[in-house]
Amino acid sequence: MTRRMDIEVTSTRPDGTFTWRQAGAKAPKGSASGDVLPAGAKIGDVLRAEIDIDMDGPVILSLTTAKQRERNVTLLAITGSGAAFKPVTEVSTNRRSKPDRDAKRGDKRGEKRGDKRDDRRSRSGDGADRADKRGPSDNGRSGASATPRRQFTPPPPELPKRPRAARLHPGNTHRQAVLVSLKPEERVLAEKALAGGISAVRQAVNKQNAQLVKDGKPKVNSDGLVNLVVELLPRLRVAEWHDSVEAVEKIIDTVDLRDLRAIVARSNDPTLMKDASLNAQRERLRLALERRQAAEMQMWVDDLRAAVDVGRIVAALKTAAQPPKAGSRPPDDLRPRLVALTLEQLSPLTTSDRWVIVLEALAFAPIHNEVVPTGVPAVISPELTATVTRLAPAIPRIAALFGIEVAAKAQMPRPLRNDWRDRKAKVAKKGSPAKTARPTAAAPVVEIPAPVVEAVATSDN
Repeated sequence: MTRRMDIEVTSTRPDGTFTWRQAGAKAPKGSASGDVLPAGAKIGDVLRAEIDIDMDGPVILSLTTAKQRERNVTLLAITGSGAAFKPVTEVSTNRRSKPDRDAKRGDKRGEKRGDKRDDRRSRSGDGADRADKRGPSDNGRSGASATPRRQFTPPPPELPKRPRAARLHPGNTHRQAVLVSLKPEERVLAEKALAGGISAVRQAVNKQNAQLVKDGKPKVNSDGLVNLVVELLPRLRVAEWHDSVEAVEKIIDTVDLRDLRAIVARSNDPTLMKDASLNAQRERLRLALERRQAAEMQMWVDDLRAAVDVGRIVAALKTAAQPPKAGSRPPDDLRPRLVALTLEQLSPLTTSDRWVIVLEALAFAPIHNEVVPTGVPAVISPELTATVTRLAPAIPRIAALFGIEVAAKAQMPRPLRNDWRDRKAKVAKKGSPAKTARPTAAAPVVEIPAPVVEAVATSDN
């Protein structure tokens, strides 16, 4: 939805963009390309803008010079009487305003105040000692502070934001149709197989046999149950694949590449390859994956180049570490620039906090072995030492500068998630060691009802 608004140009940027806000207000505000500015526009000008509101906020479509309204008001001229101006002299008749009496009263009040100050100083200590403890910044309230004010740091340039990919949520139409067509005992086993596979069914049978042995009853032969599940699996896999294909075809242009790649890889299952009617769908998905992968690779290179051009090295390293296709490396013309920008950040003059941020991004980038700083920072914080120790298998040449040896069989580190990092910081403040290990999820255990076991055993006999 478009609307008109008067905006004020607040600043211009070297990259050709400018910032704005609504005239006479602090919000809404934003930035836009300098191509829409009229010729001769400067900071502080008020322009008439045509704005479109979308999900990300206001977007300027066009700008024109705002017309100044002419006020049709008739003003009255003051001519005056023409007489010479005579200043007015005021003489006070108040007796309390006599200078001698006021001076005497002021002296007496000053003496009383001075005596009270001396008494307080004698009880609490010498006033000179307190003045020395206050420091130079408290000597004069009207004077400038001894510590210089922090200079304003301009915000980093903005990068293009890509829409978040849609994750796949398949339905269960085809699987439900297969379950309805099965016998009652087969349907129970099929539901358990869909939940955990053959291993879950076998594990449940073994658990029930263990309980039967404790009760002094004979064990159930699990071969019949497993064989029945093996016969049902091809139909279940085809139904599950059909549900996934129907869901992915609705969002084929926005679905996450991981989900699309998983469906294409699952189509090569020998069970699905036997069905010739699925060849057409399999070929369409393969072509869609190639098209989407090529488009994602181009956007990945564009985002990486944009981050390098504006000098946002951390964003560039994180982008380089997450290519659409595993194993992809940055273009040859960007690798030297990426290494040079990283070395500028990892200099001895950089703070330890900045080193931690850059190393967390560098350790998982494809240039992690090409960056060798000239030296370590002047002040090495404990957090920097812990970070280098954890990331040492990925950056062994940088770890050697800190005197950290990497074991031959050391495991490669994993990226820290934001919630882990925040939890680690909170626990560190409390003084207890941080626990970032994930709890291991136990395998799902399904239980086979006794009637089903008896029905299958009877059919085998």
